[in-house]
Amino acid sequence: MIKEKYLASAAQDQALEFFSNIYGLAGMKENLFRALVSDKQINVLLVGPPATSKTLFMTTIQQKCNNVFYFDASNTTGAGLIEELYNNRRTRLVIIDEIDKLKKNDMSCLLGLLNDGRIVKSLKQIRYDFRIENIKVFATSNTLVNLSKPVRSRFQVYHLDEYTDEDFLNVVKFCLQNKLPEEINEMIGMLLIDSDIKDVRTAIGLGNLLKKEDTKEDVIRVFENWNSRRMRENLDYN
Repeated sequence: MIKEKYLASAAQDQALEFFSNIYGLAGMKENLFRALVSDKQINVLLVGPPATSKTLFMTTIQQKCNNVFYFDASNTTGAGLIEELYNNRRTRLVIIDEIDKLKKNDMSCLLGLLNDGRIVKSLKQIRYDFRIENIKVFATSNTLVNLSKPVRSRFQVYHLDEYTDEDFLNVVKFCLQNKLPEEINEMIGMLLIDSDIKDVRTAIGLGNLLKKEDTKEDVIRVFENWNSRRMRENLDYN
């Protein structure tokens, strides 16, 4: 399933190369890599608050593996997943982003898939009864609250903590290292920390507005331009 160019050395080194675009978490990287190359069905669930690299892990896996189906649970249904898998039975890895957004009925569709790759379900007067051999499911979730015990028990769960200030600063510098000077990257991170906004996507977005030749004054102005007009929580104009 993993493309051959990522299978040239020991598992630990392979994992670090495979996930080289993600900062830190070496131990988790190794276990996820071992799960991907295992000939056993190992389902993996990454749980944690937003902006802790969960989706980045999944998009990296999608890009570097073959026969992958990526499923955004916030925009589609379990029925849609079943139909897609029925039409793409060469799939060997299903990635489900934000699995906690699935409705309970949709979640129940996954139990067979998570257990042995078999799906039995009636949808729109069509009965689906098929099995996909050697399939794995990798998923992300912001919480475990919406996942039933039977679903949780079929996953190997890894929890990603919210970044400390130090970790967030290191992640920002890592993500922007090839775009801007280190002192500018650190400044972006510090401005966000001081504003209690530890969101790596926001840091990357601000970094994309800047050029290598920009001054510290430019950085502050760009940040303040955004911060003064950014969307606050719980706003609703309906």
